[in-house]
Amino acid sequence: MNQTRKTWASAAVVGVILVGGASVAAAATSGRLARVGEETRAVVEKAKPSETPTPGSTDGIVVSHEVNPDPEKVLDYWTDKRLQDAQPMPMPEGNPGEFHIAE
Repeated sequence: MNQTRKTWASAAVVGVILVGGASVAAAATSGRLARVGEETRAVVEKAKPSETPTPGSTDGIVVSHEVNPDPEKVLDYWTDKRLQDAQPMPMPEGNPGEFHIAE
């Protein structure tokens, strides 16, 4: 068998292996997601937030807003000098086994 034919045969074998692996991975992933959905019974619904949210309401709706609507302002704010002078945020401290619920 000449070198060109061997190269094409090797390329075909590698292609078949790659396609087979991708199809197995896709089948495994889709099956796993369906099984997790059945186990958790998680349902994602889009709903409108209530007009007057009340503290402690249990309607399960989270209202959010974009934290940084203009990234260019952030780039302008963080100059080299401000980055050098920046202080890290303090790390939360806790003792093992200690658990408090904020009220």
